[in-house]
Amino acid sequence: MSSRGPGDGNPTGLALVRNSLSAWKPRIVKVILASVAALAIAAEVIDPLGNFLKGQGFLGGSFAALIALILFDAISDSGSRPGADGVYVMATWHDLFDPMRKTFDARHVRIDFSGFTMETLLTLLRPSLQRLADEEVHTQELTLRIIVAHLNRPMSLPGKLEAAPAGAGHPVGTLYFTDSVENRERMRDDYTKPNWDDLKGLLDRVRERNPRITITCEVRESPQIPERKLYIFNQEKVFQQPYGINERTKSWRGNDLHILDTEGFGPRYGRARVLGWDIRSSSRDTQEIAEHHMEWHRNLWETLEYIKPENPIIADPRWVPREPRGGGR
Repeated sequence: MSSRGPGDGNPTGLALVRNSLSAWKPRIVKVILASVAALAIAAEVIDPLGNFLKGQGFLGGSFAALIALILFDAISDSGSRPGADGVYVMATWHDLFDPMRKTFDARHVRIDFSGFTMETLLTLLRPSLQRLADEEVHTQELTLRIIVAHLNRPMSLPGKLEAAPAGAGHPVGTLYFTDSVENRERMRDDYTKPNWDDLKGLLDRVRERNPRITITCEVRESPQIPERKLYIFNQEKVFQQPYGINERTKSWRGNDLHILDTEGFGPRYGRARVLGWDIRSSSRDTQEIAEHHMEWHRNLWETLEYIKPENPIIADPRWVPREPRGGGR
């Protein structure tokens, strides 16, 4: 994972030394160059000092002073990178497994998510939830707040693609995008509903193995078409992965669906596919970006508490522990 932020990983002694030197190097260089610049200027102003230093070969007069000032100015501008502290740049969504795992080291784990069908979220959650069920952990409380797309209303993305009629004034091969009832049904039946059932099953297993853990999990359906997957870990780290679009043909129930599909931001868009920000960053800008995304999710979550779809995809949006096997007492 390519990331830059505090509190990640377990650095070796050598890595700590390197990090320390990296942090102090610009400061040391600045001090040295500032001293050279001050000495050069003093040599120009105070004749005895200048004559002595020039005689000793330490300075080259005005030229040396000018060079020192230029170097000092350059180091001052480039010695720090505002916003780099607490910023994460990842090449693939698989790099989120590590921060997800670390999130579950907390006593109170909270995951907020927004996306289409929670497919990627479920994949990321599975190893950590299995660990909660199979290992001795410190976690005392788990909260999941999941927002998914409502797929019972028409939408153009993902949607059907069909050839534009001849003579419509478009170039040959132009496609129109429209709503696809079949594709929305495919997404509901093959993704959203099964993913919710799988997640509930994982939570049931955690509950059976570790009944002391308090679990709260709810899914809310949004009328917005998500432009990105948004993950918030413990109200500290925010990660987003934009959706791209791609022309695809999907086979479903014996039919080929020609669709304009939403896809994860893939390799053809560049090497950075997931971006993240840490609210604990020393950079105020980075903190505000993280808080901006958290507030966006918080606002949508609270709004969807009382604004509901007429025909929801998920009939049981809150996880309720199933009865213990054997019927209980």
